[in-house]
Amino acid sequence: MTVLVANAPVVGQLNPITAVIYLRVSSSGQVNKAYDPEGYSIPSQREACRRHAERLGAQVVAEFVEPGRTGTNMQRRGLQELLTALPGLKPTYVIVYDLSRVARDDFDALWLLREIEGHGAKLESTVERVDDTPAGKLLYTVMAGVNAFRSRGDAEKVKMGLERKHLSGGSNGPARIGYLNVREEIAGRSIASIAVDPVRSDFIKLAFDIFATGEYTLTTLVDLLDEAGLRTRATPKRPSRPLTRSALHRLLRDDYYIGIVTQNGVKLPGRHEPLISEEVFARVQSVLDGHRASGDRSQKHSHYLSGSVYCACGRRLGYGRHRSKSGAYYEYFSCLSRTRRGGRCDAPYFPVSAVERAVEQFVAHDLLTDEQQKRVRRAIHEHVEPKAANAKKEAARHLRRLDELNAEQQKLVQLYYRDLVSEEVLAAEQARIESERVDARVWTKAAKSDATDVLEALDKALALVSATADPYAHASPTARRLLLQTVFERLTITEDDVRAVRTPLYTELRILTEDLDRNRRAARHGTESRVRTTKNTGPVSRDRCSDFVNMAEREGFEPSMGL
Repeated sequence: MTVLVANAPVVGQLNPITAVIYLRVSSSGQVNKAYDPEGYSIPSQREACRRHAERLGAQVVAEFVEPGRTGTNMQRRGLQELLTALPGLKPTYVIVYDLSRVARDDFDALWLLREIEGHGAKLESTVERVDDTPAGKLLYTVMAGVNAFRSRGDAEKVKMGLERKHLSGGSNGPARIGYLNVREEIAGRSIASIAVDPVRSDFIKLAFDIFATGEYTLTTLVDLLDEAGLRTRATPKRPSRPLTRSALHRLLRDDYYIGIVTQNGVKLPGRHEPLISEEVFARVQSVLDGHRASGDRSQKHSHYLSGSVYCACGRRLGYGRHRSKSGAYYEYFSCLSRTRRGGRCDAPYFPVSAVERAVEQFVAHDLLTDEQQKRVRRAIHEHVEPKAANAKKEAARHLRRLDELNAEQQKLVQLYYRDLVSEEVLAAEQARIESERVDARVWTKAAKSDATDVLEALDKALALVSATADPYAHASPTARRLLLQTVFERLTITEDDVRAVRTPLYTELRILTEDLDRNRRAARHGTESRVRTTKNTGPVSRDRCSDFVNMAEREGFEPSMGL
């Protein structure tokens, strides 16, 4: 890419015939493949260009080398250096091995010829004949079109090959960190493949396992992996270095590590060996989503209540450790509106210990008693049993539907690769197929379960909101954080009390509990109570013709005197 000056003209020589040489190869694979670091092609091009300069009687004053850059891009460093140097060097000739070395696009080739001739130089090719005659101009134009046609045809072939490889589960491009690009011998054929990196794969597994615990932020995990010795693979352009925070975030979001390959938004099972289980990957995504939902970036100091507690003005409460003049540290929550220019909030600084006690007391008061859990479990059981029976009947049909959806997706991907469907249609159809596939998997999984399995899952969920066990009081900070994000969307802290906005799921559970309590109190007094009418009130009010329980008495529509 650098300008190499050689064979300068003799001092005092009038109007010497000079030439500059431009050398290029298309890919980095053509360089560093021989004992010569320039490979085989560039030295061969240089020798042919110098022989051509001798035939023209020209002295080579400079050469511009372009290792591993495509000819379809005009913003190549070597080419731009050549164009910049033309006014100063004022060469007689610009020599290339063939016209495809300088441009692979017909419009670019014509523009480049005009630029070279505009500086008083003449373009020379060792293969094609280019001159100022009409026949020479025609030949140049024809060859530019031929080179462009070949380039576009090669691009289509490469695209077809990549699509075919993706359909068969292959991986395209450089291997992710934790994997290696290797050559695999199959029936005497050498095939590009992906293998597990024995050095870095354990670091990747460690990163997922540690982050799944929820006790680390991206920043702390980056520092940990750096200390453990994880480094990226060195390339000819970039040395080996530690992972950055953004690179680690992309790594943790990449489903390639659970065996999925993606090409143009299309996801298919890959042939490579997964490093991470789907369960660990799902937990990592939940932790990342929790960090994003809470707005906690945790660069230096962190607290499990960060992102869950709010000020009465509606802004979040930020956590901070403050050092006094005596050297003692004090922890406070304060309204983040103080950090904004023009922000106005009269809320005081809340000691962290006081907020922790207030939240713990509020959560304990908002949990379900043993009696309430029994009633919820009974109502869910009555609702689930007929559903489970229907699910078993539907399971066989949905198993067949899963096979149909897989075949449908394969046909859709093939049509997309043939340009018979647009990206919008592909995205819409993939979303529909994935939605139907999720439904089919749910029904298929339901066939293997019954009401007992559902109640076991319900018991685990109710254990998180049990007033008797009070899991929040005995949980670790990380478990408290996850529990709060599951049960409450926000906790508003004031000087007097704590107010909460429950999550939709827990809201429905509380509504169900209140309805059951109301019916129980009404039955105790010898009357039947109307079930509370709410939108999506849960299993008790669903699958009924009416939400009204009370009916008119036999005496008529007026209430009886005895009542």
